[in-house]
Amino acid sequence: MMFPLERQEKLLQYINKKKKANVQELSRMFKVSAVTIRRDLDELASKGLVVKTHGGVLSAMNNLSMEIPSAVKFEANSEAKRSIGAAAAAMIDDGDIIILDAGSTTLEVLRHMQRQNVTVLTNDIKIAMETAHKPNVRLLVSGGEMLDGSVYTLVGSQTAEFFRRVHVNKTFLGCDAIDIGFGVSNRTMEEVEVKRAMIAAADEVIMVTDSSKLNKKVFCFLCEVSAIQKLVINEIDDVFRQELEKRGVEVIVSG
Repeated sequence: MMFPLERQEKLLQYINKKKKANVQELSRMFKVSAVTIRRDLDELASKGLVVKTHGGVLSAMNNLSMEIPSAVKFEANSEAKRSIGAAAAAMIDDGDIIILDAGSTTLEVLRHMQRQNVTVLTNDIKIAMETAHKPNVRLLVSGGEMLDGSVYTLVGSQTAEFFRRVHVNKTFLGCDAIDIGFGVSNRTMEEVEVKRAMIAAADEVIMVTDSSKLNKKVFCFLCEVSAIQKLVINEIDDVFRQELEKRGVEVIVSG
């Protein structure tokens, strides 16, 4: 028997993959009553993870240009993000200077980091707050304007200039979508300039993202996939992996 939280996690993964679903379809798939499915969807909708419609539900992740609220990002694929964060944190060496891009997956990198004398640069207020409690980490926070009230991301010319003026060992970069042909893309134009500066600042660019972002394109082109050296991901199909490796990207599947 599946626990409600476990079922809701699987429901969310299915809805995000299919973009939309109806109650009858979900009831059959998860072998529970329509009443139970509606209750689960009410719970997911209350957290902003899905959008309810008459008789069904839409993925909240299916908007090409709307920034997804932090509360939604932190809930979505949380187990995968923890696994990715642990694998990525293992790549940090004692004494490294690193950039942590804003986002829920890069936050998990910080949470799993055990190295000593690391310097962290970030434009994420939530990451900065958690870094402040790590005595072995030196913290530098960019200036800038908060993107909006639902996320913790600082953006703007001041933010981009901050990252243009530094050189670091590694940048841990998040993204909204990866497509082999289109490249890496982002929902909000305001973040693109900042992320490009983060890429240019690093000896090594390590992208951290869960598999729900693959084979997708959103509003703003960020970079070609060849601009990143490593991709840390929870799962990936062989064809996509081979295409990335052809372009010089090392793929690490988190355990």
